[in-house]
Amino acid sequence: MGPMTFTGGNKAIRDHAADGKDLLLFQALGKSKPYRYLGRFACQDWEIVQAPDRENHTRDAIVFLLAKLDEERADKDLVEEASSAGPEPSATSVSELRRQAYLAAAPRASGRSVRAEKTVYQRADAVRRYVLARAKGICEACRKPAPFDRKSGGPYLEPHHTRRVSDGGPDHPRWVAALCPNCHSQIHFGVGGEDLNRHVEAFLGEVEPDEPQASSGSP
Repeated sequence: MGPMTFTGGNKAIRDHAADGKDLLLFQALGKSKPYRYLGRFACQDWEIVQAPDRENHTRDAIVFLLAKLDEERADKDLVEEASSAGPEPSATSVSELRRQAYLAAAPRASGRSVRAEKTVYQRADAVRRYVLARAKGICEACRKPAPFDRKSGGPYLEPHHTRRVSDGGPDHPRWVAALCPNCHSQIHFGVGGEDLNRHVEAFLGEVEPDEPQASSGSP
């Protein structure tokens, strides 16, 4: 059957965050039996191992490391994180935050065992920090300045995942926006929220058209 490659379903699993897709896992309970929903996961990294195929021939096999995401961790937690964030970084550091966010968001080959849950939230933090810096205090929906400053310093905006109404979607700069509380609430609870969300997605497609080039010192 040959070595496993990053095509079809394997590619979809690896790239789900960049593609703005949720990764839902189901367990087969047996022939003619239903499937059990196990939850929403994130692909953290992967490795190539030697394993037998259906004909018992050894081949390169892709093993994904998946981390289960907290289904309840949505707006409330993200807003609390935004309110406690430090002052807005200087303009010269935004490009570095962008590089770190994309690096954190992309699964990468790993030959060692890691604590996936911890790394998932490190990814979320890297993306949140960059998105808030990218906005420079301007709501990425209405394009108006943030309504007030945080106690910790810097303009107050809230992270919003455009690809999941519960705001727990893929942590990737292409699908996460920084919004004022008014626009954020309208998307979730107001008339015209779906249209506004599509508007934000279109804006993100303009500001995040390509991934940054990794520097020579990147892993």
